Amino acid sequence: MDEDRLGALLRQHRQDADLTIEQLAQASGVSDRGIGDIERGVSRGPQHRTVVALADALGLDGDARTVLLRAARAGRRRSPAPALQALPLPRPVADFTGRGRERQVLGTALRRAAPGGPSPLVVVTGPPGYGKTTLGVQVARDVRDGFDDALFVDLRGVDELPVPADEVVRRVGEALAPGTTPVDPVAAGRQVQALLTGRRVLLVLDNAASEAQVRPVVPPEGPAAVLVTSRRTLAGLDGVTRVVLDRLAPPDAVALLDRIAPGRGEPGDLERLAALCDGVPLALRVAGNRVTARPGWGVAHLVQRLGADERRLDGLAAGDLRVAAAFVTSYEQLGSGAQRLFRRLGLLDAPDAGPEVASALVGADLWRTEDLLDELVDLSLLQHRPGDRYQLHDLLRLFARHELDRQEGPDGTAQVRAALDARVLGAVVALGRWFEPDLEPVASDDDLVAARGPDDAGAWLRAEAPTWTAALRRAAAHGDHARVVEVADALHWFSDLWAHGGPWLEVFSLSAAAAHALGDDRLVAVHEGYLAWVHLECRSDVTTALAHAERAERAATGTGDDRVLGWACHYLAWIRSRAGHLESAAVDARRAVHHLGAAGDREGVPQAMLALAGVLVRQGDVEGGVDVVRRTIVTLEDPRTRPRAQVAVFTDGSAQLYLAAYLALLGRWDEVHAAATRGLEVAAELGLVRTAAGGHLHRGWAALEQGDPAAAAVDLRAALALREQMRDEVGATRAAELLARAEALLGA
Repeated sequence: MDEDRLGALLRQHRQDADLTIEQLAQASGVSDRGIGDIERGVSRGPQHRTVVALADALGLDGDARTVLLRAARAGRRRSPAPALQALPLPRPVADFTGRGRERQVLGTALRRAAPGGPSPLVVVTGPPGYGKTTLGVQVARDVRDGFDDALFVDLRGVDELPVPADEVVRRVGEALAPGTTPVDPVAAGRQVQALLTGRRVLLVLDNAASEAQVRPVVPPEGPAAVLVTSRRTLAGLDGVTRVVLDRLAPPDAVALLDRIAPGRGEPGDLERLAALCDGVPLALRVAGNRVTARPGWGVAHLVQRLGADERRLDGLAAGDLRVAAAFVTSYEQLGSGAQRLFRRLGLLDAPDAGPEVASALVGADLWRTEDLLDELVDLSLLQHRPGDRYQLHDLLRLFARHELDRQEGPDGTAQVRAALDARVLGAVVALGRWFEPDLEPVASDDDLVAARGPDDAGAWLRAEAPTWTAALRRAAAHGDHARVVEVADALHWFSDLWAHGGPWLEVFSLSAAAAHALGDDRLVAVHEGYLAWVHLECRSDVTTALAHAERAERAATGTGDDRVLGWACHYLAWIRSRAGHLESAAVDARRAVHHLGAAGDREGVPQAMLALAGVLVRQGDVEGGVDVVRRTIVTLEDPRTRPRAQVAVFTDGSAQLYLAAYLALLGRWDEVHAAATRGLEVAAELGLVRTAAGGHLHRGWAALEQGDPAAAAVDLRAALALREQMRDEVGATRAAELLARAEALLGA
């Protein structure tokens, strides 16, 4: 018959063309597994477009092409579903490694099977190549002694024609009671349910495509149990114990490589190879097999070959095992919109992304994009993480980039990236307005992010920082200096709220360079000032900070702009004071107060006053410093002089912290405690790490001096943890010293 000839015909044409299965797969775009299934007779009726692609790749025309297409057409007509594999459990792999937690969870659930109780249903899901079948078989072997029988059915969920639900029922029914299965699907389903009920059978359904394949063979009660593996989430199944596979942890990945290729690599090389394989079990097995198949190779040799991203997926192939082929089968099951989103996600420089960035990639509205993301998550090509984040693992990212280059080409890829960068940087500028004291947020139908307030805006800016920082980097590389300056300006006040952990060194380095490129002294003064702030506040590098502050002051002097000059003087005063140049710092601080006052800068004047207070204290006039801080707080409370937006709250937190520190020098501990407590309130409201660290330290110090070591220890432990988080060795040392005093008193 024609359909019996299809596999033989395809094999003959491939051999005549001197092509391996892998080479034909690459030329046609059909997976090597799909080609192998056709040649073995497993897939007798592949889709027309599949056979056309194969014929094109083989260069067939005339009668040869007609005969091949006719054989496939006959197979589709007479063989509606591929044949099933045998029902015994497959042989487990001898070198199974890791997955201890998952084995325990699944084994515990399956062992609960008992007469009269609910039949356990466990589902193992995960991306292609993550070892779902391997784990399922291993767990089935783990619990096999608790069951009288075990049946294994490959549902062929990634094939063009998965096993129909009624065929699953028929095959399970025949295994349980040969020759008795009714022809009617409904009757057959009822019989299977009855046969399973009361029998201690473990049914393993591997590679499920849908819930419909599973439901008819899940018995209502034990002692039978069902274990399902699938790339899809199968979210429609109820009463399920779910295990979602992630990559192997690095120690397990290294151990697996060492078991597959024992003695072929040093520990460091094994760790590097495991990292290049991204902890994906299939990739690790392929890599290990490649090493063992070549006596002259060591692990280090393969590490070198896989080092280039563009070669890695092609290099992860051994015999008929190819990592990319596993990815292709899932990718081909996506709709066109989800395929487009998947491959464009490979463009991102960030480890994860939110739905807004995804919508910018495909130019779709948020609701449609979320549907596409759900499709990718359902097929385990994308991982959904807390905070509504979506993660594409490294090897899948490489595959996505490969598909993007192949299907959209260099020009199309460049257009997608440019459109993404424009939307993302536009969103940064719009969201930055929530933190600017002199700008009101303006809603637009074109807004990428619908922020309802500064909390929403700040959360998005933090979460998407790797994406918008990469976009800013590209804008700078393309010479879009005005855009770089605009984005950095929009982030100025927000940076104060995220001083530690934010990308500010790169952001303000790029903007300072852009300002110089534009040749605008005012912009140079502003952005050199921002860069001075970064080096002092975020890096504690006084020398570099001072150099940038001096550049800012030189540029500002020629502008005739009191506001710009006032801020430049403020940075100088602040940094020179920290450097110990107190006389010049005092002059700079007073100049800053004068120029910012003349400009009517309500945000700048309190900052300059606090800088002046710091200089006075360092000069030994602690009472004078306290007086200036108290006058600053009055300025912050007066509606006529109060800064706008969150700047007032942020500055109040700083003022309270300075006040606590200066009062501590005078030993006025009740006042220290009150000021530190107010500073902590501001830190909690705005999420300010440095303010929180200082508040806990000074309140703990005050409690210690007031004779309450227990309360002191609580605050000082918090201060120590925050200082260590900030990598502030000096601050951590001081907190540790005070904490040691408190703990000594508690132990006395």
